[in-house]
Amino acid sequence: MTDDEFFESQFPKAGRLLRNLREKDQEFDQICRDYKEVFAEMAMPPKSHSVLQMRYLADLAESLSDLRSSIDGHLRAQGARAGSVRNKDLEV
Repeated sequence: MTDDEFFESQFPKAGRLLRNLREKDQEFDQICRDYKEVFAEMAMPPKSHSVLQMRYLADLAESLSDLRSSIDGHLRAQGARAGSVRNKDLEV
């Protein structure tokens, strides 16, 4: 799966806007790369069922949520400025 396909699946109808923002804003691009990395880590089967592993997974889930919120916020702000993406298209 390409980056574009991954982000289109995660943020439907915002693919073009997301690509444009990533090209223009290095900090936003890093947030997106971090999101994809944490998402991949969450998708891996747990290495154990220890309390430490469960805490690690909870921390990953919180990080993923924070990154997603940041991406959503950037998309909404740009979409409102550009008028090209409606908020309902960005709902999770």
